Amino acid sequence: MSVELNLTAKNIYEKEFKKSRSKGYSEDDVNDYLDLIIEDYMKLDKLLTKIKELEIENQNLKIKIEAIKNTNKEERPQQVTNLDILKRLSKLELAVFGPGHSKEQDLY
Repeated sequence: MSVELNLTAKNIYEKEFKKSRSKGYSEDDVNDYLDLIIEDYMKLDKLLTKIKELEIENQNLKIKIEAIKNTNKEERPQQVTNLDILKRLSKLELAVFGPGHSKEQDLY
């Protein structure tokens, strides 16, 4: 988010108005009004700086969140249940002894 202003507080402060020969504005009134504008521009400048800082912080936090999500996915241990173990043993038994082998034959 980039906001480009036409004037800065310094531009406003340094502005010189042409003086008219007959009627013109009160120099004190103009200066007082310009002082208010300068004050507002300074507040606006501080706000824009704070917004930029918050945008950077927000982006850094998003990166950290993604890193934590990825870490959690990688670190999750696989849960092995008794059923999983029995299935593996059964497959191993078939591979070693063949499909015709049964546990009852081992007993006799």
